[in-house]
Amino acid sequence: MSIALDARIVRTRAALRQAMVDLATESALDEITVRAIAARAGVGYATFFRHYADKEALLADVADALTGDFLTQVRPLLLQKDRRGAARSLCAFVQDNLPIHRALIAGGAGETVRAGMLRQTLETLGRARSSASQDPLDEMLLFHLTSSILNLLAWWLRNLDRVDAETMAEIIERTVLTPVGALRKQPPEGLGEPGG
Repeated sequence: MSIALDARIVRTRAALRQAMVDLATESALDEITVRAIAARAGVGYATFFRHYADKEALLADVADALTGDFLTQVRPLLLQKDRRGAARSLCAFVQDNLPIHRALIAGGAGETVRAGMLRQTLETLGRARSSASQDPLDEMLLFHLTSSILNLLAWWLRNLDRVDAETMAEIIERTVLTPVGALRKQPPEGLGEPGG
């Protein structure tokens, strides 16, 4: 009985997330209502609130799912230290999911969702590291890397008409990924040895 219930919960949440993504392609985030999300997902209005406290909670779940999908996709490139490939993959992923990324990163989703994306990415990247490091430099660089990329993406999503994906990938690689890689190899004095 609980397995069937769990499967139904998973399906309902997936339907609600997809409805939010679909509606973001049609309307501004602040125009999307819980009623519209529930209707698009094919669930009752009250059912929405059995799964999410409000639209912002659903947006946070959408952001978590997108972040997880992207990190799964880019992990092999990061393990190969293919910084340009990782940056290209990131920009392509954002473009493939453009309306929802605009809403989450550069739109009206607010700082709560963006902070959630930062938290999710930091947690996922932290778990993916080969060894748990106690080095504060590793922690700082991971925070810098993630928050810098989110800020650059927010700028890009507001300026898509001025910068194409290939150029943005190069900017991310040259201004964030390569410098962070260099700092990991040669930390500033007083911050200890490079982490693992």
